[in-house]
Order: sequence, then C-alpha cells, then structure tokens
Amino acid sequence: MMWGNGTGMGWWMWLVMGGGALAFWVVIVLVIRALLPAARVRQESARPDPLTLLKESLARGEVSLEEYEQRRRLIVDGH
Repeated sequence: MMWGNGTGMGWWMWLVMGGGALAFWVVIVLVIRALLPAARVRQESARPDPLTLLKESLARGEVSLEEYEQRRRLIVDGH
C-alpha cells in the first residue's frame, strides 16, 4: 500500500470545500434578509418627513404661524 499517490484529497481540496460551505451559508443569509421586508420598513419609517415635523411643531404651539410659513417655504422651495 502506497501513501500519497494522488488518490487522496489534498489541502487545496479542503479549502475548496470550506469555501463552498461558507458561500452556501452566505447565500442563505442574504436570501432570508431579502425576503424579510420588515427590517427595511422600520428603517424607512424611523425618519419622519421634515414637513411633517414642522406641522407637528405648529400643532403643539412651538412655532408661530409666520415662522411655520417661513420654514415651510425653506423646506418646499429651498429658499
């Protein structure tokens, strides 16, 4: 019986198998993240619109009507 005659797996084959297993699990995780839209919805809804914030400030009485109009023009028109 001869050892090392080329019929066994070399070190490079172990690397290929390990890399394939790692790639498999990375693909599985990415597919699961793509199928779960709840994380994206939470991120998008976490930042309210500036105009909405300004309207809420007006409703709470934190800004006057003139100040609201001035800030609204800045937000909408940019000047």
